[in-house]
Amino acid sequence: MLTINPLKLTRSVEWDLPPSKSHMIRWLAAASQSEQETIIKFNGKPGKDIISMKRCIENFGVEVTESENFWTIKGINFGKGDIKNINFNCGNSGTTTNFVTVMASCFDAEINLDGDDSLRNRDFSEINNALRSMGAVISSDIPPFKIKGPVKFDKVSINTQKSSQPLSSLIIAFDKSCKNFTIECTGKPVSRDYSELTINIAKECGVIVRKNDNNITLNCEKFILPKIVKIPQEISLFPISVLLSELHGVEFKINNLGDSDFLKSSIEMIRSIDKEVLNLRDCSDFITPAAAILAIRKGGKIIGVKHTKGKESDRIEKTAELLKVFGMDCEIEGEKLVIRGNQVPKRPEKPVKTYLDHRIAMTAMALATYSGGEINNPEISEITDPSFIEKILCLG
Repeated sequence: MLTINPLKLTRSVEWDLPPSKSHMIRWLAAASQSEQETIIKFNGKPGKDIISMKRCIENFGVEVTESENFWTIKGINFGKGDIKNINFNCGNSGTTTNFVTVMASCFDAEINLDGDDSLRNRDFSEINNALRSMGAVISSDIPPFKIKGPVKFDKVSINTQKSSQPLSSLIIAFDKSCKNFTIECTGKPVSRDYSELTINIAKECGVIVRKNDNNITLNCEKFILPKIVKIPQEISLFPISVLLSELHGVEFKINNLGDSDFLKSSIEMIRSIDKEVLNLRDCSDFITPAAAILAIRKGGKIIGVKHTKGKESDRIEKTAELLKVFGMDCEIEGEKLVIRGNQVPKRPEKPVKTYLDHRIAMTAMALATYSGGEINNPEISEITDPSFIEKILCLG
């Protein structure tokens, strides 16, 4: 448990962001499938989700050499030969679980997949059913489960209205020797920036991607990665800096933001002080800090977040609960949040529950810098940002 005392900030704060786990997990998956060496460069310390993906690709037999601010990846002839270690621990990472499940299905071997208590409550039926339809044997849809391949990547259907991760994992991790692998996308897609990120990475590696209506067809004559890949910062944590700025009335300057266009329109939406309806269809990770930001500003509504129910926690329910614990009004109306404006957080009477959800925990710690409070399991923030607690404590 972490005790945070109220702070009075009078000057601007230098703030930084860790490496993007969305980018790095995808590139680790891609680099695993090429026998050439790939250097992945980044600034800052990778979070635990990235470490979980690193640990899993090493289980496949991939070599990862760690240096300060870059890793060297030596991949394997993927799907051929034996798996080094059949017991895969994906930690807290749903993204890693999706990617590793597809990667494991390329092998004629059975592996065991597990994770932490949060992961053991998450449903992976979408990707698992897709792989089953192509020949995989998977024992359950909730970890721990066993996966046995190999599958024949020819044609598959994926519902994209709950998450983009199953689609992304198929695009990056499919068997590159398969020709004309077609993915039929059903449902109203969410997190589209993440799908486009995945497609762009696949193209950089030589995958030919053709879109036709709701179908995506993949071909790969030569799977060749760039020799050097540069990872941008974790832009999904930008709303936390906005929340801290709103709470304390000082600027939080992010020096390592870079020039990536990833989630650019969503960032502009959060920056806009007059925006009272936030549609988070494509940036559901913003929901918890965004709700707190609206409460401090003029209030408003958050829509387009039905798919956040399947995250590390039910983020609609737990976001409303978090704000109420800090004495702030937030109501759930159907699948949207309605938030009254011009509120300030009050010190919670009891330690704040974080439900093994790093974004709930980081928002709670940010709010506590204004009101004070005790936060349970603050270390879950290390999933994305290993330095977050230190940065919060250094504000004082």
